[in-house]
Amino acid sequence: MVNAALCQTIGRSSIQASTDNMEAMIRQAVQGRPDLDLIVFPEYCYGFPNTIGSHPEVGDHTRRIAALAKEHHVYILAGSFPRLAEDGRAYNSICLYDRDGQLAGRYDKTHLCVGIGYDESKEVAPGQSSGLFQTDFGTIGVMVCFELRFPEIPRTLVHDGADLILCPAAFPVGTPLPPRTDHWDVMVRATALQNLTWTLACNCFGEVEGNYPFGRSMAVDPWGTVTAQASGREEIVYVQADLDYQKQIRDSVGTWSTRRPELYHLD
Repeated sequence: MVNAALCQTIGRSSIQASTDNMEAMIRQAVQGRPDLDLIVFPEYCYGFPNTIGSHPEVGDHTRRIAALAKEHHVYILAGSFPRLAEDGRAYNSICLYDRDGQLAGRYDKTHLCVGIGYDESKEVAPGQSSGLFQTDFGTIGVMVCFELRFPEIPRTLVHDGADLILCPAAFPVGTPLPPRTDHWDVMVRATALQNLTWTLACNCFGEVEGNYPFGRSMAVDPWGTVTAQASGREEIVYVQADLDYQKQIRDSVGTWSTRRPELYHLD
């Protein structure tokens, strides 16, 4: 059983304010829950590159999050932050800290949002490798927001051993395009069901330069059933991901016993 908390929040106007907010939510998440294994934050909860300046120094931010992971003996997937890339843009970087406060892995978003009224590639450089991290409760596969639209990503992660899929996101309503809350619901559930894998998707909630990430963070079991979901506000949602149940599902459905591994490769 993996006990997790999804911290549905959004980046503030400064590094300090964003980190302070994350620290407050971490302390709230662990209160009275000594068995908590994992805390998940959304994409860009640290702040967006175009709202916090030109790729600022992130040392204090990462040190504070790492120290909190060690203090509370919990894994923290610390949302994402802009990390300077070789070409002057930034990587959209996701860091996982382990129970000792050590960096357990980093994933730079590979499939950037270029479309739907937004071009992330103007400020963000794509990563070059998949996000697969080892923990003491299993293997985590990480994908980010727009990457929900690429089913080969979670398929590859699960083929390569992921026991749990995490999807931090800043998924907006869609203004001026038609609302796409249904896209979020369907794609998160489909990711879990098609891959027979617990999927924990943590979305921002709030306003960023006229865009409105709408929350609805959720946990979906390997049968495609939503077991926990946030509403339209900043809040923390708690999840119990039963990996024994997942094994039963995978053994009974049979789609993994007939897979063709050579078809699923990200690189």
